[in-house]
Formats: sequence, structure tokens, C-alpha cells
Amino acid sequence: MEGSASIALTQPGAKDLGLKDGQIIQAVIAARGALLKLIVNNKELDWPGSSRFKPGDKLDFRVETSIFGRSLVLIGRSSNSVNSPSSPPPPPSPRLLSLMHRPGQPSILAGLLKLGGFEALGAQISGSEQLGANLLPSMAKLSPQMVKRGLASSGLFGEQQLAAGVAPQGLDIKQLLRSLLRSVPLKSVLRADLEGAIDEVESRQLESLQAQQSKELSYSFVLPFMDANAVEVELYRGALNLSDEGVDWVINLHTKSPGLGELWLKTTLNSAANIEMVMWAPRADVAERAREAASELEYELQRFGLNLEKLDVLNAPRPSLSEGLCGSGQVVDVST
Repeated sequence: MEGSASIALTQPGAKDLGLKDGQIIQAVIAARGALLKLIVNNKELDWPGSSRFKPGDKLDFRVETSIFGRSLVLIGRSSNSVNSPSSPPPPPSPRLLSLMHRPGQPSILAGLLKLGGFEALGAQISGSEQLGANLLPSMAKLSPQMVKRGLASSGLFGEQQLAAGVAPQGLDIKQLLRSLLRSVPLKSVLRADLEGAIDEVESRQLESLQAQQSKELSYSFVLPFMDANAVEVELYRGALNLSDEGVDWVINLHTKSPGLGELWLKTTLNSAANIEMVMWAPRADVAERAREAASELEYELQRFGLNLEKLDVLNAPRPSLSEGLCGSGQVVDVST
């Protein structure tokens, strides 16, 4: 049932209802003629849910905020609902369990979307040139808007958009992978990679949902480029607290550059717009170039109102797999 219905809210609408991110609220389904309405804090909302719910049902919702705005996501019936089932919920399906406990491994998706990889994949389907223009930004011209668009098309939010009634803006990464999967032969080696990449995206979707249940935010995705190898990205924010202190954001990046070798970067951003960064570069010449560019980086960050407090450049690989972005299922240490 969880996540099977979602109601998009406007910012003024959420404010009128007195809703805050992560809040759990109770609502009641009511009949208004032939229509069903959801009563939240004595206000009526249109109810898009299925016919298995009836007037008088009491439902629990979680207030969630994503890049698409704020929404109410159904998490279950209230314990005192008039139609609350007496039997326990069914156990998770084998498919769900396999995604939740997917072993750590290098990103299959990043391998498929390496430099030149999209062109090879696009040859399998029509309209690949337009798809490439929509999904592949240029690293040389990268902007915050492009990163936001890359997150939106990462495949993490497709089902959420459908549930909230948001019109899709073209294919996202997961839809592209499924389209490719329908086009390749059953015994193709590429087919196994496509299936693995879809599992990777769906496992990351589950990780995001689990984080939201703890009032955290966690988005792991692959950002492909037309002129560079794909970059694995992880965005993490801990649970909001009631104190005056804000919660840090942690941004982990990982890529394999043809010219610079393998690179890792961890950025911690606090509520005061102060930044601490750690970079790992196994090649000594690359590490030295990064140190020399520190003042230029500091200047560029200041243009966006950010203050670089600390930059450590280490001439070594990132020390452990559990701290890296090596695939779904890994535990990432965001404190060190």
C-alpha cells in the first residue's frame, strides 16, 4: 500500500494546511456526491486513490518534499480505521528483498553510460539523437540547472511523478533502459547489463524511500555526459532536528576520467554555506594540479555565496569501499 497514492500540494496549499516536511498526518475519506474527497485538517482535497478505499476510512500520510514540490504520500491505514485489516501485512516479495539487499558492486549504469556508451546504446532505438540532447549535458558547460535536470531524469522519480499526476518530460534513464531491454535479443550480453542497470536504479529508489521514512534525504544516481565519462553522485542530508542548528548536506562524487584517472570527491555543506572538501586522486600529478587550483575553486564558490573552509587533496584512492560509491547496498560513512 505504501506509496501507492500521492497527492501533489502547492506551496500555499501546504502552508494553509500547516504541513511540514516529514510530518505524519491522518486524513479521512468523505463522500461528496459521486466524488470522494480527502479531509485534512478540516480542508478538502481531491482524492485520486483507488476504489478499495471507502468513505470513513482513516489514512496516514507522510509529507514529502522532492525536486517536484511537496506531496502527501500514503503510508497506510490508521490503526483505528473502520476498515483496518485484521491480518498482518504480507511479507516482502523476493524481488523487493533482492533489491533491498543487492550486493555492493561497481556501477553497471556508469559503465553503460561512459563516454561514447550512450551512442552505442542509442543505435538500438529510434530517436536516440533527441534522447541524447535531453539526457546528456556537456561537462564543459555544466551548470546547477543541468545537475537538477540530471537528477530529475535519473529514474528515481518516475513512479512518484505518475502518482502525483505530474506529466513526464520525456524519457528518464530507467525508462530508456527498459526501452532498450525490449529491443535487444534475449541471449545478448547487453541484455544482462541492462537488467543489472535497472536493478541498480530501482535499488537506489528503495534506498531513497527508506531514508525518507527516517526523515532523511538520500539520492544516489548516475549523471552521464556527452563529452566525459559518467559521474556517480550521492546526495545525503540527515534528519532535520528541532534545534537552531541546521543539518549538513554531504555530496559524494566518483568518476573515471580518461585524462585524470579515477577520482573521488566528498563535499560537506553546512547551513551557514560553509564547505569542506576531500578529494582522492591516485595519480600524483593530478593531486598536485588540484592543490594548485584551490584558490581558483575558492573564488568560483564565492560567486555562488559559498565559503571554502577546508580542502584536503589526498594522493591515494578513497580508502574503503564502504565510503565510496561502488553500487547500491553499500553503507556510506558520511561522518568522516
